[in-house]
Amino acid sequence: MVDIEFKSLMSEEAKNVTITIDDREVTVPQGTNLILAAMQAGIDIPYYCYHPGLSVAGNCRMCQVEVEGRPKLEIGCNTAAMDGMVVRTHHSSEKVADAQASTLEFILINHPLDCTVCDQSGHCKLQDYHFKYNARPSRFVEDKEHKVKAEPLGPHVVLDGERCIMCTRCIRFCDEVTETSELGMLNRGDRSVIAINAGRELDNALSGSVVDLCPVGALTHRDWRFNTRIWYTNEVDSICPGCSTGCAVRAATRDNQIVQIKSRYNPAVNQEWLCDEGRYGFGRFLPENRVTAAMQNGEECGLDEALKSSARLKGQTVAALFGAHATLEDYFVAQKLLERDSKIVEYAVSYRERELSQVEKILVSPDYAPNIRGAQFLGLAAEDAAAQYEQTLKAIRSDEFDYALLVGDWSILPEDLDQATLDALGKMTCVVSLIADADSPLIAVSNVVLPVASCLERSGMMINRTGRLHYLERLLEPPQQVKSAWRVLSELAATWGSALFSAQNDRDITLAVLQDIEVLSGLTIAQLKQGGLVLGDDQTVNSDDNCIMPPGNAMGR
Repeated sequence: MVDIEFKSLMSEEAKNVTITIDDREVTVPQGTNLILAAMQAGIDIPYYCYHPGLSVAGNCRMCQVEVEGRPKLEIGCNTAAMDGMVVRTHHSSEKVADAQASTLEFILINHPLDCTVCDQSGHCKLQDYHFKYNARPSRFVEDKEHKVKAEPLGPHVVLDGERCIMCTRCIRFCDEVTETSELGMLNRGDRSVIAINAGRELDNALSGSVVDLCPVGALTHRDWRFNTRIWYTNEVDSICPGCSTGCAVRAATRDNQIVQIKSRYNPAVNQEWLCDEGRYGFGRFLPENRVTAAMQNGEECGLDEALKSSARLKGQTVAALFGAHATLEDYFVAQKLLERDSKIVEYAVSYRERELSQVEKILVSPDYAPNIRGAQFLGLAAEDAAAQYEQTLKAIRSDEFDYALLVGDWSILPEDLDQATLDALGKMTCVVSLIADADSPLIAVSNVVLPVASCLERSGMMINRTGRLHYLERLLEPPQQVKSAWRVLSELAATWGSALFSAQNDRDITLAVLQDIEVLSGLTIAQLKQGGLVLGDDQTVNSDDNCIMPPGNAMGR
């Protein structure tokens, strides 16, 4: 289930009404359903089929409430708040509590007792609600209805039909959000089952989202089926670094490995959806072979020796290329270093757009650049970042630079590392590369290689495609002696002259950057973790609108 941000679902133009729920008065826009109204009053009403991003189905009946003056119980998801309405939930009405317990008993009649092997065990609303609202033995003595088991619906999703409670969230998602309509319901009564429409498979670009939507264990991920129990994992709230949408995610890790990625509700970014490329593609950010020690001319060496050798860039005209997976902190420290110690700096951030399908366009950005807006915010990338990148590549291939600083494995996109580019880099006087991939062709043409953490092994700020400043949380620990890029750049600064910052960890540098950039001053990491803040177009700060403004002319410069 999701933690719904109440304000985001309210219409600003709607007339406000005051209702009473369990003797608590609450004022909400007229037409707000009672589930959301109760949330505003701090009261939880249980539900399965309702979801704020989908149409109301009203078929689970768990959200029943008692409305004064009405003869029957009403379902909260499809009952709108009206001025003066008096509502009682299970907290204050025995009639409602009994109805909810009976509803749960009915739902559980044919549900298999396989919690011990179910992937959803430990984060299943059927378990939670049974414990909270029923918690009594079943009176059902007949044979349970058996349905399909472990049936693949597509490349990523598996159905266990016996566990399905027919909430139809998955069907409505495919009908209303992706509009691909792969799923439907067959039969009636206790023989109802979710099924793939004839000649189809669940293979749309957002197909894994139906697993997040499933409130029980009926839909599971083929990729992660039976890989771990959720209580053995560490769950971390972060964002997806796959593109510049920056979807909110919750990552489960165990033994320093990612074992599951779930979407996290953020109505301003991704609702509760997540594309399959992002969900199942976190592994691409972790190179199979890692650079774990500094290198000079292809041979491992001490870090101090490598840092001193890199000082050949000092005072020179430098081509500085960055991967768009760098954090705002990485960009900021690099900019401070280069503008202090270089003669001229030509910046570029690797950026190129791609074609998207209609379903991908719902959520996915046409790039693989989660922080390109961060580079534009600081002036390291032009408004036309792709043209700037192409122009810099052309200049490198034309031998216009003798010195280069490459920050990140994708500072030059893999498809651009052709022989002409590698030959041009190899002819330069000094190339310093901060990379994580030991198999990168950049190693052979770099005079100095400094190991850095991947984007999953560090924390920091990013700005998504709509200008939302949000926070990338560390999911994994990097190999020993491997540091975030900003730390390595800080050590370069100390070797070249004097230290720029006294920060010792990712949190320290974030706070230092927030303090150093005037328009961000006063913001906290906690604010950025709570859905982020939107960057505007001028230099004023409007905290009421959850909006912060960048330095003049910084965006798109």
